[in-house]
Amino acid sequence: GDSEESAFKRRKLEAEGGDAPAAGDDGGTSKNAVGTAACLRTREKILAVERDYTHYFALDVGGEEGADQYVYQHFNTLCMVGIAPSSNAFAGGRKVTKVDFDVGRGGDKQEQKPSGKKKLGATFLTETSRLCDLVCDDGTRIKVRCGIQGHLLEMNSRLKLLPDLINTKASSEGFIAIIQPKREIENDVRKHCNLLAADEYRVKRPRPLNPQEM
Repeated sequence: GDSEESAFKRRKLEAEGGDAPAAGDDGGTSKNAVGTAACLRTREKILAVERDYTHYFALDVGGEEGADQYVYQHFNTLCMVGIAPSSNAFAGGRKVTKVDFDVGRGGDKQEQKPSGKKKLGATFLTETSRLCDLVCDDGTRIKVRCGIQGHLLEMNSRLKLLPDLINTKASSEGFIAIIQPKREIENDVRKHCNLLAADEYRVKRPRPLNPQEM
């Protein structure tokens, strides 16, 4: 397996937008490199260990009461956006039964495939840009917004077939999108996007509505 040093170098290369060589490789990069999004192509890389992320939260996103979301920022500055345990999507025991990606300006965002180090084709979003709608078992539709300013690198297309991941694994496999923060704010998204740190969030929302996150 990789030594600790070579493993660190591989992660650093991925964070900088290149493909990491496989263990034992001579350092060559894949012909299919997709730049900044390269480190997000597999579930293992997306679902990194807890220490790799700083947890932030946005409450009442878009001015809608209970529209609570998380923004987990990886050490490489990329952000994983998803549904917070206090979201009104879970109010009264609701469950998400469908994820509708064909919403907002630009249509179905899961079809967008940015490529290259310059993220060609990536859509720029603001905090209130709409990513998708969650349809709950009681018919309620919950709008999910970006929460930060940046380029959309990936939508979690698995949710189209497996919407229950939001009910059971919202903070990991049930994430909504991967965003590359705008360069000017990537080192302090909390300040620029008015996010709450994890301890501040727990004070504001002491009781999760999603029993899977309790």
